[in-house]
Amino acid sequence: MSVRRAISMLYVLLLILGTSACSTTDALRVESPTASSMPAVTASGPTDGDVKEWEAPFAPSEVRSVLLKTDLSLVATDQNSESDIREYLTDCDKCLLALPSFEIAGEKFQNYSVSTAGDAYSFASFAIRDDHGKPSIALAVGGSDVYLSAGKEGSLVAQEALYQPDDPMCCPSGWSVRMFRYQDGHFIQADSFESSVEPTENQKVTP
Repeated sequence: MSVRRAISMLYVLLLILGTSACSTTDALRVESPTASSMPAVTASGPTDGDVKEWEAPFAPSEVRSVLLKTDLSLVATDQNSESDIREYLTDCDKCLLALPSFEIAGEKFQNYSVSTAGDAYSFASFAIRDDHGKPSIALAVGGSDVYLSAGKEGSLVAQEALYQPDDPMCCPSGWSVRMFRYQDGHFIQADSFESSVEPTENQKVTP
């Protein structure tokens, strides 16, 4: 996981903790990342000798087959069209990343992202469930450097980088956070937030 990804995840955890008690439409500013408590949803990841268990029940090849049969226009953006996503899935084995899975209400959801091979820049992320022995998409999100992660109280969080025209790829101006609640076997979008990143002393521009 890159340093940029680790820092952005800390920002998202701070947002979730600061807004779990109530909802708001106001933009939030994050001054600096802080440590957070463990989420209610459990996440599991691979160990060096445990890759097969981590991918259970569905390997990337099985998930790729399902995604290629899916209407990917739902996760397409102006920057990444449906044809772009299909090209990555078809031509790049390393572009479908298996990430830590989620367990919600006793059900396991595998977490896969379609990303660039070089720097793991994700433009589509999927929660995959076991539907009578076959992989099925439970939640699909698209965006700029977008990832799904476990939230609080049985939720999933989609974190997306917000880039201004002059932002370098390493340093987005902020993050968008969308929360999805699991209800009656489906994920339903709940609160959404945006956070600006306060520049550090080294990043501030002096007149």
